[in-house]
Amino acid sequence: MSVASSMALAATDLVYIVGGAMLITVGGVNMNIGKKNEPRDLGIVFLSGAIMLLIGVLFDVMSCTSPTNLPAILSSAATAVFDAILWAIGIALTVGKSNLFAMNHLLLYSGIYFLYVTVMAGLGNQILLSLALLFLALQVLTAAIAGYKLNARLQWISGLLAMIDGVLFLILGIVVSLGIPQPLGIVPPS
Repeated sequence: MSVASSMALAATDLVYIVGGAMLITVGGVNMNIGKKNEPRDLGIVFLSGAIMLLIGVLFDVMSCTSPTNLPAILSSAATAVFDAILWAIGIALTVGKSNLFAMNHLLLYSGIYFLYVTVMAGLGNQILLSLALLFLALQVLTAAIAGYKLNARLQWISGLLAMIDGVLFLILGIVVSLGIPQPLGIVPPS
């Protein structure tokens, strides 16, 4: 395996593990698990995850040796969108002021994009990745609708979807680190 391929697999594994941890955190907060959820502390967690995902995206981009390497390009783009969500939420929570309407738009458009990437992953026979992306799309879209309607029940459902998706991404990270090929794993970079 080339250096670029090894770097791509390591970056992908990092992205899935951090994404899984962030989704479980989001799920716990949305489901109101825990005695005290301080927005500023949560913002710091999101910013930390955003920094880790940014590192993963940069490694993914550096490992794209060919402009026709669709799996690596889709992985980088999907991670960049997820990273943008973490930056936006993390900064808003840390600063303490945000435009919730704009935040809901970010979630809505991101959810629509994740649906597109889900279809692309499915067409590429990446079964586990497409399932994880589908749950991510549903979670983000549900969070957007919950935000628009100020609906606590939908927020809880969004949290449950995030928890399930976090576990799926952690499993995907393990599958990638073990080098299991598709349909469960990822398309190995060339």
